[in-house]
Amino acid sequence: MESVDFWKILRVLTTNACNYKCVFCHNEGQAKYDGSYSDFLKFDDFKFIIQSLQETGLREIQFSGGEPFMNPETIQMIVWANDNTDLEIGCATNTQFFDDNVINILAQTRIKLQIQFPSSNQRKFESITKTKLFEPLLNNLKKLKQAKVQFSLNYVLLTPNISDFQQILPFLYDNEIGLKLLPYVNDKTLKNNEFRKFIIPFLVNISFKYENQNNGSLKWWLYTPNGKVIAIKYIDSPCFEYEFDKCKNYAEVRLLPDLAVQSCLINPVDNLKIDFELCEENQSQVRQIFQKAWKSFTHC
Repeated sequence: MESVDFWKILRVLTTNACNYKCVFCHNEGQAKYDGSYSDFLKFDDFKFIIQSLQETGLREIQFSGGEPFMNPETIQMIVWANDNTDLEIGCATNTQFFDDNVINILAQTRIKLQIQFPSSNQRKFESITKTKLFEPLLNNLKKLKQAKVQFSLNYVLLTPNISDFQQILPFLYDNEIGLKLLPYVNDKTLKNNEFRKFIIPFLVNISFKYENQNNGSLKWWLYTPNGKVIAIKYIDSPCFEYEFDKCKNYAEVRLLPDLAVQSCLINPVDNLKIDFELCEENQSQVRQIFQKAWKSFTHC
């Protein structure tokens, strides 16, 4: 396992707001959005923080939320990061605020999207998200493929029962789209984690190649019925077994819209805060906050 001495991944939460109301949503550890308020991360603050973290161990930016594209400056952040850094860039989104212009802009970047996909069944999708946005999502997936924007789908395993996941496979095969499986983490599942018992043997049985990426991510490659290849990742959350070393090796830290720095999703009590003026003479203070968060991240 490689030696890690700084955060590798910065998850940038550009807003706490979301147009979905999924029951399983943990909102990346932020306060639940109830429609009455919304915090938006400012582009200038984002830019300054990324500039301050140059020449650290940071390798990747992942935009998230809430639904990040409810913040009108998120697209500007993505373009700036693409044009001014060599970091990997990703974004978790439901795509519902995409139009042709946004898709064309994304197509000019190296971004990889992780698209929320609660179900391939329209009725179940609407029940989970409390929206009527199934068809717009399918249309956006088609447009993204046509524009050659890289993306895969995110699917939350609500229970160890994998029958719902099995029903998605024909959709993945037909559209040649990869998937990330995320086990639902809450107090109940933390005490009774049986996801591995069901999902791993199933994926072993239908795949031709496997890789343990040693950071909580397990990856399988599958042939579709027409001979194409897709990949499915299972996020074997270290939270279930309190596997701190695995979590530390993954090395992801969150920047919240209010400029709090959050090192743990499950237990965010030790958040630090960037509560000073973001000007050139304070760049070192930004680095110090992230370094302090790293050094104090010592246990679950």
